[in-house]
Amino acid sequence: MQRRILIVLAVILICIVGIALYMTVGTSGSKETLSSELKNNPSMDAAENPLAGSKENLSADLAAFTLAPQKKEITIRNMTGVPVTYILKPLGSDKNSVEKTLAPQDIDRLSGGIEMAIVFHRNESEILYWLDSGKPYTFRFDENDELELYDGSHGSSDAEDLAPFVPTPMIIVEKMLEMAKVDKNDIVFDLGCGDGRIVITAAKKHGAHGVGIDIDPRRIEESTAGAREAGVEHLVEFRLEDAMKTDISKATIVTLYLLTKSNELLRPVLEKKLKPGVFVVSHNYRIPGWDQKEIDFFSILDALGEEHYIYLYQK
Repeated sequence: MQRRILIVLAVILICIVGIALYMTVGTSGSKETLSSELKNNPSMDAAENPLAGSKENLSADLAAFTLAPQKKEITIRNMTGVPVTYILKPLGSDKNSVEKTLAPQDIDRLSGGIEMAIVFHRNESEILYWLDSGKPYTFRFDENDELELYDGSHGSSDAEDLAPFVPTPMIIVEKMLEMAKVDKNDIVFDLGCGDGRIVITAAKKHGAHGVGIDIDPRRIEESTAGAREAGVEHLVEFRLEDAMKTDISKATIVTLYLLTKSNELLRPVLEKKLKPGVFVVSHNYRIPGWDQKEIDFFSILDALGEEHYIYLYQK
């Protein structure tokens, strides 16, 4: 009888120890998992977020945006030509929101690691986007002349932000080169070269020399690697330069995938530095003021059925 009692007591003791260990270790693990889920799901509502209070405490001095030095800055640039008003607020809370007005061409620099959102108005609608640390953003008017926040190409104050990086579909690349009649005697300059696909294709398929210009070091690295992989590094070069200031006088063909306003800014450069007879091929956007120089136009669908436009000019 006594032996049975001892066995029962031992079992109860083991259960108590097991429960205590579960409460200590298991709960800690669940908190870590929850924290990870919250970090990877910033759209979680504050009411569903048991850690929202701690985020608000961390964001107490949001108005000053004094952020951890190891975090990369966010830049917001105004390329609309008119003042833009917007609100910045911490993730998951409306407290400590800051309203700002950004003058044309000005840059707002947010130098830290607080997760935040930006809110602005488009007509009668309120638009909200999350901002990623370390990224440049740019206010522009879209094709309908409505305010939009785009990814920027850079946050430098000493150079125009001509356009964000959006890769040109390869079917468009090939048609642009075909319309310009590229051959081995050409020197193709791509202003805002992105990953370098236009000059790389011109070299690989047509034997042309090419020069890619971009202001983003990441794009130059990608382009250089792409040329090496394609085996055309002896025919092309990529320069980390401002397209508005680079020397394009040796170009026989210039390719563009910028924006209408950017093409307008670039037009005096093209007029001053290009030799007569040089072809300029623009993807999707016309060059304002060059109507008399437009010699061809083509509309083409990409693999997803989206329509693209190619404009061919001759200086």
